[in-house]
Parts: sequence; structure tokens; C-alpha cells
Amino acid sequence: MSTVLGDLRLALRGLRRSPLFSIVAILSLALGIGANTAIFTLLDQILLRKLPVKAPDELVMLYQRGFHNGSNMGSRMHSYPLYQDLQTRAEPLAEVMCRRLIAASVSIDNRTERVGAEIVSGNYFSMLGVTPALGRVFSPQDDQIFKGHPVVVLSYDYWTTRFARDPGVLGRKILVNDYPMEIVGVSARGFSGLDPTESPQIRVPILMKDVMAPSWEWLHMDDRRARWVQVFARLKPGYTVESARAPLQGLFTQIRTYEMTLPAAKDWSKYSREQFMKGQLLLDSAAMGYSDLRNDFSTALIVLMSMVGLVLLIACANVANLLIARGFMRQRELAVRLSLGASRGRLVRQMLVESLVLSFIGGLIGLALAVVLTRGLLALAPASGQPLLIRANPDWRILAFTLVLTFGTGIIFGLLPALRASRPDPWTTLKDTVGSIAGTGGSLFLRKGLVTAQVALSFLLLFGAGLFVRSLQNLKTTETGVALDNLVTFQLSPVLSGYDAPRTVQLYRQLLERLRSAAGVKAAALATVPILAGNEWDSSLSVEGHTSADGEDMQAFMNSLSPGYFDTMKIPFLEGRDFTQMDAKKDSTVAIVNRAFAEHFFPGHSAVGKHIGFGGGPKTKLDIEIVGVVANSLYEGPREGIHRQVFVPNWGNNSAAFYVRMQTASSAAYSVIRSEVKQIDSAMPVYELKTLESQLDETLLTDRLIAMLSAGFGLLATLLASVGLYGVMAFVVARRRKELGIRLALGAQPRFVIWLVMREVLLLLAIGLAIGIPAAMGLGRYISAQLYGIHGNDPWMAGWTLLLLTLVSAAAGLIPAHRASRIDPILALRYE
Repeated sequence: MSTVLGDLRLALRGLRRSPLFSIVAILSLALGIGANTAIFTLLDQILLRKLPVKAPDELVMLYQRGFHNGSNMGSRMHSYPLYQDLQTRAEPLAEVMCRRLIAASVSIDNRTERVGAEIVSGNYFSMLGVTPALGRVFSPQDDQIFKGHPVVVLSYDYWTTRFARDPGVLGRKILVNDYPMEIVGVSARGFSGLDPTESPQIRVPILMKDVMAPSWEWLHMDDRRARWVQVFARLKPGYTVESARAPLQGLFTQIRTYEMTLPAAKDWSKYSREQFMKGQLLLDSAAMGYSDLRNDFSTALIVLMSMVGLVLLIACANVANLLIARGFMRQRELAVRLSLGASRGRLVRQMLVESLVLSFIGGLIGLALAVVLTRGLLALAPASGQPLLIRANPDWRILAFTLVLTFGTGIIFGLLPALRASRPDPWTTLKDTVGSIAGTGGSLFLRKGLVTAQVALSFLLLFGAGLFVRSLQNLKTTETGVALDNLVTFQLSPVLSGYDAPRTVQLYRQLLERLRSAAGVKAAALATVPILAGNEWDSSLSVEGHTSADGEDMQAFMNSLSPGYFDTMKIPFLEGRDFTQMDAKKDSTVAIVNRAFAEHFFPGHSAVGKHIGFGGGPKTKLDIEIVGVVANSLYEGPREGIHRQVFVPNWGNNSAAFYVRMQTASSAAYSVIRSEVKQIDSAMPVYELKTLESQLDETLLTDRLIAMLSAGFGLLATLLASVGLYGVMAFVVARRRKELGIRLALGAQPRFVIWLVMREVLLLLAIGLAIGIPAAMGLGRYISAQLYGIHGNDPWMAGWTLLLLTLVSAAAGLIPAHRASRIDPILALRYE
């Protein structure tokens, strides 16, 4: 122990004597370790952690693939009757439960707020093994009576933030969507649900669906053609995900055979029946839950983790180069110690201690940088009704990762330089001249090898960053079909505040009138589905004069609008007219279509006056008349492109997204909007208030994250590589000082000396590029699915990356080259 402490003191003393070396090495490592820790912090919480529930490895999530012939309301959804079938008839499943995330309005002490809610089956908590922190949680008895269980379980975090952990909340009545419910319990601390990234604040029995989703009047819980709940299950002992698939598929086929006999299927075509029976019931492990955020960011995080790993390799190569140079500057000292009886192992251990000290100091600084970087990344995430559960502060898993990474880094960059520096021949070293001990050919070859590796990795990272940045530029410059300037959007859900359809319609009309007459407002309108937000409402249609072929896609994306919507969004009419207030009524029989729809179903003819109907059967009524055709515009976002769209007049108690076009800066609209809503209903929550440009940025968040971070990591890698190249060439100039002095003394021109040095720079660059360019082309093929509007092997991007790296490398080599051209021959020869 005393020997190790002695080595530690020597290492700290040596680093204090070389402050420039220490600062460069520590910062290089801190940046590399910090970037890796930050990305791993997100990767761990989103992709790697299992749910904190009973036996998470036994949990599975069920989902369907293939034709459904009905409505679908989200990812991996099932009908409620199918859930009940699985609960009672699925042999491999010990328990089955269902759930759905939904937004809700909660009124407490005359204050209304929008919260994230989850409607769940009665066995939700018992299947997951979650106990109450206070009161009780739901049981199968809460699954007995439709709309007969007005009870609420609070999440522990919501109980803490909203009620300050007051035990007196038990039995308290609150209004949920303007419906009185009783708080019966608080779920266990640390339990967030089945989504590891977001947690609902309240949970309500699923038989309260009509209260929790009052705008879904059309959805009946016994409807087998409506998929709206997610289903999770626990496997019986002896079953695995693989062995459970066959019996579950057999049961699913039996259920679908039965569904074919129901009235809803009587008008299906032969082709539809055949495709329906080919449907599959699949299951995946749910040990880590299910998260939309994970689905959105998993590929991005893996790509970024690979990139920061390469950055750390470059940083390690940089520090290894510095340690090699430092080792050869200490050759005389090491030779003296070997001559006095020190063993080689003793010297290696001391130098490894020095490298580990550098690494651990860099790790501590890197950990602090990781917290700052993670917080910055989380700040980019859009705010939603449910609090984001990802934390920037490191826990024991992150600390363990950083510790292992720091120790491994110290060994990787420290071992080889220590082995090389500890094997000088004491006799040769002590009698040699100062100029000749600057380094042997082998050590120089190693340093140059490290530099070429840095160049190759830098090209790889810069090329990838360039592809992602250009892809983001292509997405942001995609023509949306909507004028985004000075356009503000916000959303209201009157139905969650107890409004029925007539009151909602009146509220919307009154609010639109007030907004249109407000100072600075140019136009205002509303739509049921927010555009450019990744949302989707589609429906099968029948079209007058068009006979659909087997397997033909007859889907169109739907939206219901107020009159004046197209004028507000600056979407021009190609023919026909806009909606009027007379059209805005229940069961309206007019529609407007976009150009893509008109050209697909009525090529070469006018669509105005033609008729369409909802549904795909032969008896579908074609009772909706097309009264207008508008230009194409994006619906979900740039990646999804142009869809066939059908617009109908808005009427009913559905939620709505409002769009307000201002005459000047759109930020001025925020106070106007809140004021006008408050004048009508002071308790009405306003949410998702933002500019439409901000909405587009949120939709492109994954692309923005990859582009921004990859560009930063690429530039960081290039900077580290240029520092490494500069260090090697400065080492080369010091080694050849006598030779260059003789050349200058014999009449060599300074520019010739500069060329001698730069020639080696270009050679190292060429070798690195010979490795990096093919690797970058392979990377391009791997990430091509993440790109938009640019190929993974784009030659222009390769050319620009080559030019940038060449300029940076030339600048790094030019400094020691210029210094070499100014060597005084007399001083160089006297140095001997």
C-alpha cells in the first residue's frame, strides 16, 4: 500500500510539473468520458432498465399484425372483447391485464389542470405486484359494473407534488373530467407504470371509459372492430415467449373464425376475409415495459453511443501520443533508475498510476460535463401532460459505468506507452546525445499509427455528421404546403370539462369570433387533428365511379375543420369552395379533398360534385359530396410525405387544435389567446401553446438530436485528431532538428524544409483517409434508413468532408513545419 501511495504522490508531482501536458490530457479524456456518460445515461434509462415490478422477465406484451378490418387507435392496440377472451382462454398466460394512456382534466379546490391518466383493468396492480403506499389499489372487484367504479389511485409523485404527501387525501372527492371521483389510494413509491420514461399522475378503472374518454361516444366496449387498449400478460411457469406463440396463435385463429360470423363481417369481400384470417397474434418480452419514446429514440441513441465511443478512442489515442512523447523525454531518468536496480515492472506500474490519475481526474470532470449535457438534451424534449421520468443526475448504475469506463480508459491509453518507455537500454541511452534520444523509429511508427487511426475515425465521424446535418436540412426545407410564419397553435378539450356537443360547438364559434377580432390577429381556425405533430386519423372510403381492386389501399387521412381553415393556413383552393357555417352540423354531407386524392381517384376529371362514403363494403352509402379541392399539404410530418386527405366540417365535442395567424411576431399571440379563452371560461386549460414552427421542430426532434450531437462529436473528434497530428509533427521536427539544421546550413530554402514536414503530414492524412473513406461508406449504408433526401454514400458529402479534414490537418502540420523552417543551423549543430 505504501508503494502505491508513493507512486500516487510521484504521479501528482509529475503532473504538476507539466501543467500544459496535464491540462490537454485531462480535457481530452473529460470530453470523451463525459460524452459517453451522457449518452449512456439516456440509453440506460430508455433502453436497458427492467421495470421495478414483480418478476419482470415473466411479463409479455401482445400485439397483432395483418388486416384488422376496423378502427385502430394507437400502437399495439386490441379490442376490449379480445382482451377478455385472452384473459379467460389463453392457456400459456397466468394473468392478463389491459390499459390505455389518456389525457384528463382534474379539478381540485376550484383549480383545473390537465394531467396524464391511465385507465386500467382491475388486476393491473396485483399482476404487477404493486402495493399501495397509502390506502388501497384496484382489484378485480373494480371490473364489475360499467361506469360504476368512480375511484382514483394517485401516483406517488403526483401525491407528493400536488398534495404534499397528505394522508388526508384518502376519501377525498375530486372532479375528473367534471365527474366526481373518490381518491382511494396512492401507488407505491418508485412505481411509474409500464412506460419507463413517462408516468401517469392518476389511474382509473377501465370500466369508467365513458367518463375518461367522453368524446368517444361511438366506441362501445363490446365492439370487436375497435382496437383501443394495450394488453400485457404474465407467462405461466414453463412457458417462454417462443413456446407461447403457437398456442396463442391457435386461439387467435379461433377467435377470428368466430368474428367472421358476426354481423360486422357480413359485407366483407372474399379477399378481405382471406386477409383477415391471415392475421397474427404476436408477443414480445415486456420486462422493460413499452415506451413510445424508446421506439422514437432507440436507433438514435445507438448511433450516438457508437459515435461517442469513437470520440473516446480518439481521445485515448491522443493521450497515448502525449504519454509516448513524455516517456521519451524521461528516458534518461528511467535509464538511471534501471541502472540503480529498479525493475521494469516497477516503472510500468508507476507510469500506469500516472495514466490512471489522469483518467480519474478526467472522469470526475467528465461526470460533471455529462450531467450538464444530459440536462441540455432533456430540455429539448417537448413538454407533455405526463412528467418525463428520465433523470440527468447519475445513480449507482451511471456511476459504475463511468468508473469502469474511466479505469478501462486509463489502462488502454497508458499501458502501451508505459511498456515502450520502460525498456530503454541504460548504457545506450546514457551515452547518447540529446538529439538522438528523442525517439526511435519504432516509437515514431507507433505515434504515426495512432495519428492515422485518429484521422480515419475523424473522417468517419465527420462524414456521418455531415449526412445527418444535411438530412435535417432537407427535412426542415421540405415544402409543408402551409405558411409557417407568424402562425400559433394551441389546443382545448372542452369535453374534459363537462361540455356536451352543442356547448362545445358554441364555445368554438365564440372563441374563433373573439380571436379573429382581437388586435394583431389576421385569421383563426381550428382542426380536430393537429398537423405536423405525428398524429393520425385515417378511414377506409368508397369512391363514386371507382371499383377497388383486391388489396388496394382505399385509406385516406381525415381531418375535421372550421370554415376559414385553408385561408388561415394559406392553402390555396384549386377548385370548388370552402366550408360555410351552414355546413358545420351533425352528420354533414360535404367534404373537401386534396390534390393527391383528386388525382388518384379522378385522373383527368374534376372531383367537385363527386361522392364518397365511409367504409369499404358494397353497401356503403355514397352520401358525401366533394365541394372543393385544395393543394397538397403535409399531415404528420416531412418524413411521411403527402397523403390522400379528406376534410369534413367540424361539429361535436371533440378536442381541437386552434391556429391563429398574426400580423406580426407570433409570440405576441400567447397573451391574447390566454386572455380570450379566460374571458369565455376561466377554468378551461389551454395546452400545447406554441408556434407551428416549434411544432415542426418537436416532430423532427430525433433528427435534430442526431444532427446536433453528431456534428458536435465530429468537430470534437477532428479537433482532437488535429492536436494529435500537431504533437506528432512537433515530435518529428524535434527528432530531426540536427538534420534540418544541416540542410539549412548547406543552403536549403525554408520552403523546402516546410515541404519536407508537410509531406509527412499529407502521407499520414492519405493513409488515414484510405482507411476512413471505405469505413465511412459502410457507415452510410448502415444509417441510410435514418436519412432523408440524401444517400448514405453521397459523393459530395465525402468531398466536403475530405476538404475539411485536409484543411484542418494542413493547419495542424503547418505550425511545426514553419517552426522547422526557422531553425538556426548554428544552434542546431551546437545542440550536439
